[in-house]
Amino acid sequence: MALQSLSASELADTRTVLGSFLGERVADRKTVSELLAMYRERCSTVAAAHDAADDLRVGRFIDDMAGAEWRSNVVIRVGVFDRDVLVVDGIHRGIAYLACVESGISPERLPALHVDC
Repeated sequence: MALQSLSASELADTRTVLGSFLGERVADRKTVSELLAMYRERCSTVAAAHDAADDLRVGRFIDDMAGAEWRSNVVIRVGVFDRDVLVVDGIHRGIAYLACVESGISPERLPALHVDC
């Protein structure tokens, strides 16, 4: 596993493989930043019983990262598909990390962010 540091802005701009999120079909590949916006917009309207993919876990991840309960690095795995780099694993962790940064938490106070290439 070759881990490399990743910045929050690089993470924000990276598209993902998700075809649906919080029960909504995703027509085109959304960036992590776009998924965070969807999460903020929809998280209070989706009941846990209707969250089969457990997308609401983003909220738990945010709480753990912001409260220094997240003890390990945040690792995002990417894949290359027809020359497009897409996040294939760690999407929910990435959304939570980006939410923490956007809320004003310094990356120095958060777990280290890495990409697995």
